[in-house]
Amino acid sequence: YVLGDAAPAVTVTTRALAGMLPADVPVLVLDGAETVRACAAAGAGDVSDGERRGRLLPGHAAYMIYTSGSTGRPKGVVVEHRSVVRLFAATEGWFGFGREDVWTLFHSYAFDFSVWEIGGALLHGGRLVVVSPEERTSPEALLRLLVRERVTVLSQTPSAFYQLMQADAEHPRLGEGLVLRRVVFGGEPLDPGRLGGWYRRHAPDAPVLVNMYGITETTVHVTYRELDPVLAAGAAGSVIGERIPDLRLYVLDAGLRPVPPGVAGELYVAGSGVARGYWARAGLTAGRFVADPFAVGGRMYRSGDVVRWTREGELVFVGRADGQVKVRGYRIEVGEVESALLRHPAVAQAAVTVREDRPGDRRLVAYVVPGAGHAGVPGLREWLGGFLPGYMVPAAQVTLERLPLTANGKLDRRALPAPSLEQSAAGGRRPRGPREEILCALFAQVLGVDEVGIDDG
Repeated sequence: YVLGDAAPAVTVTTRALAGMLPADVPVLVLDGAETVRACAAAGAGDVSDGERRGRLLPGHAAYMIYTSGSTGRPKGVVVEHRSVVRLFAATEGWFGFGREDVWTLFHSYAFDFSVWEIGGALLHGGRLVVVSPEERTSPEALLRLLVRERVTVLSQTPSAFYQLMQADAEHPRLGEGLVLRRVVFGGEPLDPGRLGGWYRRHAPDAPVLVNMYGITETTVHVTYRELDPVLAAGAAGSVIGERIPDLRLYVLDAGLRPVPPGVAGELYVAGSGVARGYWARAGLTAGRFVADPFAVGGRMYRSGDVVRWTREGELVFVGRADGQVKVRGYRIEVGEVESALLRHPAVAQAAVTVREDRPGDRRLVAYVVPGAGHAGVPGLREWLGGFLPGYMVPAAQVTLERLPLTANGKLDRRALPAPSLEQSAAGGRRPRGPREEILCALFAQVLGVDEVGIDDG
């Protein structure tokens, strides 16, 4: 799909992989005899503009990364060279990256977090350590790599870091060998309250943990917030902090009017990080990259993310505008249920999703990873019922050794297994009987609503 949609002028490959490409795709085989001879004849000097097909300008496309679409058809985001260069120039005062830094390429190059990892290392003359698939999926192996290679800058999704935290807790002597200077979070909402265990084992500045919210369409990162033990102990929500200096951030209501501090609204991003648009999708580009009413001639990107300002001028991530689910007539934020699960002392990691394994039977399912020293989490549903309403308590509970992650290090919800009959029974939720279905339908008709929910009572 990507090859057909992008229609590349040339695809750079190797002899071992060239045969996997369609016959009509133009290729440059790096280890082909003709390419090897041409490179040897060219010498080691920099390529001049005269040797290029044309001048290389800041406004030219640097890369195109595909993001998933609500229609199921991925869309290519075109980002220009100047947007990447300014990302590091605008954040220089916070990080001070240099040639002594050692970075990891932890994420897939199909995820824009990799642009930060590759550019951060190579544009500053540092060293880039490519993390193998085995090390990416084994937190203990990753921890050993960080110590062995003396990595100073690590980029992580929160889901991946929570697993690394658990490995660090289980192997404290190994964790003492870390020389990390910065850990940068992105790609997912961070729950600062889950970092308490890390701060109990490591000094707040060794390394400095940084939360950076970002979007592919606005060149990797948008905000910056240094974390500390005080914030981890008392943060209410995912604090994403202040804007990168060369960006403008607006929190607007449905009428594009700014909302006051404390009120949730949709985040719009303007400034030099905004991408060119979506490749060959003019209509979609026009709908998401819109005119900036607060700056003459400016553009802003409509993120679809809901945030709110604090009175201190920082942003707190609330969720996606479309992040709610509906189960038996009740609207539920799954993030609230996940936060409640993580308050249990035996739960190290948790995820909640809505499943419909039988037609018409939509239900919440909780996936939990027990903490060190715990074989399972018995009585979890009853415990949750102490401070969650019945309709928010998951119908089934599945215990896992580790939550599945995508190649980008995010939680892979599609890989979460269906609960067994025993796990469903342990949840205590039963399907509605015929009488209950009739009663719910009658009440919905009388009340003039789409659906009426019923809890276990």
